Amino acid sequence: MNELFEKIREEFGIEIKGKKDMTNAWKLVEMLEEKGWVVYIITAKGRKQVDAWHPNFGSLFAQFGENPDFGSVLEGICNVALLVRELEKHGKV
Repeated sequence: MNELFEKIREEFGIEIKGKKDMTNAWKLVEMLEEKGWVVYIITAKGRKQVDAWHPNFGSLFAQFGENPDFGSVLEGICNVALLVRELEKHGKV
């Protein structure tokens, strides 16, 4: 997960200090919200799902036909933020 945290630091300037650092991960959720994204977080035993929806794009994972299941909510938030950044870089959103 350290690679993931490094990518977050490089792209957003947010330092995730460990796999339980939801305080800093939540800054990513707030950043997405400011950009018009709705972030869905669903947790259940054995399932951690994070997805995002934007009115000009739709559901992030539905576009790729994937199920947004992650090992942890924190990992899901980080991955969703990075996917949104890629879409922005390519002018998709």
